Amino acid sequence: MLIEDFKLEKWIRKYENITKYDISQTCVQPFSLKELEEFCGEEADLKTVKLGYGSVFGTENLKAAICNLYENANHENITVTLGGIGANQLALRTFINNGDKVVCVVPCYQQIYTLPNTYGAEVVLTDIEYLEKDAIDAKLICLVNPNNPTGTNLSELEVSRIIEIARKNGAYLFVDEAYRGLNHDGNPYSKSFFDLYEKTIVTGSMSKAYSLAGLRLGWIVANEKFINEVNTNRDYNTLSISAIDDAVATLALKNHEKIVKRNVKILNDNKKIVKEFLNKIRYSWIEPNAGTICCINYNSKLNSSDFCEKIVKDTGVLLVPATVFDCAKEHFFRIGLGMDSTLMQTGLNKLVDYILNDIS
Repeated sequence: MLIEDFKLEKWIRKYENITKYDISQTCVQPFSLKELEEFCGEEADLKTVKLGYGSVFGTENLKAAICNLYENANHENITVTLGGIGANQLALRTFINNGDKVVCVVPCYQQIYTLPNTYGAEVVLTDIEYLEKDAIDAKLICLVNPNNPTGTNLSELEVSRIIEIARKNGAYLFVDEAYRGLNHDGNPYSKSFFDLYEKTIVTGSMSKAYSLAGLRLGWIVANEKFINEVNTNRDYNTLSISAIDDAVATLALKNHEKIVKRNVKILNDNKKIVKEFLNKIRYSWIEPNAGTICCINYNSKLNSSDFCEKIVKDTGVLLVPATVFDCAKEHFFRIGLGMDSTLMQTGLNKLVDYILNDIS
């Protein structure tokens, strides 16, 4: 069965080999293994790791480290997956049956609504303002928090309202929390939806908050019954994760507070660079308060795809257009905040020079 094109990934693949200044990237400056071990002050001891199938659902040490990210999770609530994208796929494929009503709060990561549609669900796209009306008779409500592409975290009032709507309809919540742990102010961790509502499925990842996208390791957290159902399906497309990835992820998560402190500083430092850019170019944004990304509202007659294509071809600066998030009428592009500050500064300076002089 052929699935609809993943617009974001297709866009990145089209231009990633020709761009000189990739300011679209969503990961905070990634660690090498050597850098991670030096940062954590201990080694992952990979030379002793047996390269067999290992612990199929994740080692007990890794699960213990994941449990520490939640208030109420135990080992039976967790299964480990091939990246956050694998966690999303497994959870949605396990939960959804043909004809189910699934409501997705948008804009969000395309996978969250394209897969339910592929699995035969009746998919309704909505925003928080209309969620109460659109969630009637829904089996599942899906969202991404902190949000991709906006980089905003739901307020406590919004979270409470979403849970109230789900509970009223007897619906489950599915929440992609890949960017959790990167609040820009105060406690870097907001409470997980898993700790707030009993009928919740959440996913997490090593990619964003922990700067280890190369591990390809994620997880699902949910009630034990659902995790057992996921693990039945998991036999068909995962079997086990890399034993090496498991060991490195365990080391990182044992030191997660130190890592997210480092990453939040990088994000806030780069936000200052973006603010300077906005002052020069007179574009606007809703300032992000969590995660590694933000959206910039631009001034041009061009739609976002044409605008970003012209930019990358003429300047080598890679941006992500609103159209890949199915926001065809919106005039914004997404950039990352986690890259090396010199790359960000150079890329944005290229944009300033080009936009002020050339683009229509």
